[in-house]
Amino acid sequence: MMDELGAALETIGGLQVFPYWADRVTPPAAVVGWPDSYSFDGTYVRGADRITVPVTVLVGRLTAATSRDRLAAYADGSGPSSVKQAVDGHASSAYDTATVAEVTEFAVYTVAGVEYLGATFSVDIMGSGS
Repeated sequence: MMDELGAALETIGGLQVFPYWADRVTPPAAVVGWPDSYSFDGTYVRGADRITVPVTVLVGRLTAATSRDRLAAYADGSGPSSVKQAVDGHASSAYDTATVAEVTEFAVYTVAGVEYLGATFSVDIMGSGS
């Protein structure tokens, strides 16, 4: 499932994608985190499970105005750099649906001692129970 989210994000041109938390990144980069929550039995008899996964997009250093503008394009609801459009429109055999529900945080993230401007997106995933 994390690899499939990574595949969806790879459709965004120029974005380096990690379907796991990386020790080092070269921005712009997207990192798929471990699930925040995992709910079983959304429907009867193992019909559906629900997972919420954070995806963090990191752009250049905090002080660059271009970083702000680049991050805004990733946060757009649609367009060639839109995280929402890339994830929501991706067909997967690993889950039934994936929807970017919200941007939960715009913040400064530190990776390998370097600060990056970034945003964390909350991805709501539904799939058949196993």
